[in-house]
Amino acid sequence: MKKFEELTDKEIYDLSDEQVKTYQKIELAENGIVFPVKPTEPKLEDELKPDIVIYTIPLINSRVAFTTKEDADRVLEALQQSPSAGLSDEYGIQRFSHGFGKDYNGQNRMLAVEPKEAYSSSEYERNRAIRDNNNRLTSAYKEASKKYDEQMEKVKEQLKGINEKISVARENIRNKMRLTHIFVNDYMPIAENDIETAMRFLKLAYHISDSDEAYIRENC
Repeated sequence: MKKFEELTDKEIYDLSDEQVKTYQKIELAENGIVFPVKPTEPKLEDELKPDIVIYTIPLINSRVAFTTKEDADRVLEALQQSPSAGLSDEYGIQRFSHGFGKDYNGQNRMLAVEPKEAYSSSEYERNRAIRDNNNRLTSAYKEASKKYDEQMEKVKEQLKGINEKISVARENIRNKMRLTHIFVNDYMPIAENDIETAMRFLKLAYHISDSDEAYIRENC
């Protein structure tokens, strides 16, 4: 196998994608650049859904919750019927006020039982373990992706030279093929298939380098 710098433009043009990749890998290996491996996105476990329904009585800063609606209704009825029920301020000076505050419209706030989905203690712990593991996997994936992107930047920088040579060589051969097509289809017929006359016509119309002429003569 030839070294890349020993290849002619035509040999570079004829390289398959796999052969190009091989030369690129050789270039990286010769310069101590790691072959980046794209990390696989982790498959995260679905979080558990709430397994119970609780019945809450929303207050100002918290909720009183019950696992049965009957208990919630009894407490709500007791609160609503008690003339001494109200709210106390837990911060700073203790302050008590009758009633349960105001709603967004400035009206006296009415308490009501509200059903909500929730986790039991055991399911909450199980779900937290799932969430923690998902977060760990996601964090590791992000870190690996960042490292991969950094490695890819080094690869792109190192391969600039060889990729540019491939691009130039292929464009050069495409141009030679185009000139050959013009030579064969446009000038050879009117020159009655005389190569020298056809070449003179071609040179009058196009800038033809020595390597272009050699390619045309070899492939016409």
